[in-house]
Amino acid sequence: MARGVASAGKIVAIALILMAPLAIHAAIASAAWTPLIVVIPIVQLALVGGIIVMRDRTRLKWLGPLALLLAVVVIWAARAGISLTALPGIPHAIAYATLLCVFGYTLLPDHEAILTRVVNAVRGPLPPALIVHTRRVTFAWCGFFAAQLVASVALYLFAPLEVWSFFINVLNFPLVVLMFVVEGLYRFLRFRDFPMDRLSDITRVVAKTMERRPRQVDTV
Repeated sequence: MARGVASAGKIVAIALILMAPLAIHAAIASAAWTPLIVVIPIVQLALVGGIIVMRDRTRLKWLGPLALLLAVVVIWAARAGISLTALPGIPHAIAYATLLCVFGYTLLPDHEAILTRVVNAVRGPLPPALIVHTRRVTFAWCGFFAAQLVASVALYLFAPLEVWSFFINVLNFPLVVLMFVVEGLYRFLRFRDFPMDRLSDITRVVAKTMERRPRQVDTV
């Protein structure tokens, strides 16, 4: 019974996560349901902050002040009559900036690329050609994360608000999936003899890797 309730809860949570960006875009495009533009991003940030604190309570000492600062800014902007339409871009920017920093840090000299470590953890020791490939793919993902950030800022500043919203809320997930598909197809064609990794394994190992300090490569 408890397992069934937990499974149902996960399904509902996933559905809400997938529907939230669509609801935000609908609110922005239709100029209706404006409270959703503010409420949903705040809930998203609160959930992420709660998960981080649950994993490591010591992080509350810097998450707390950040949450307070965000609340003050939102309240001040609302009272000053400033539009809060940029608020949905904050979770998007935080997510991609964090990924860019984590992935980029592992590309520094004498460090092992995060995707090299992931594939090593899933498949065991890699041949030299695949080590080079996983490092290049890590670099490609860094480019993807950076492009997401730059495109979001550029569209918000120079394009209609609906176009910016469509990019960060509707195209976001399909673009990530497309990136996985393109990389997977290239790897399948380039390394036919090497078994393909399951997305669930990759996601699990990446999540665990991001919780630890990136490992340096022994160059001696």
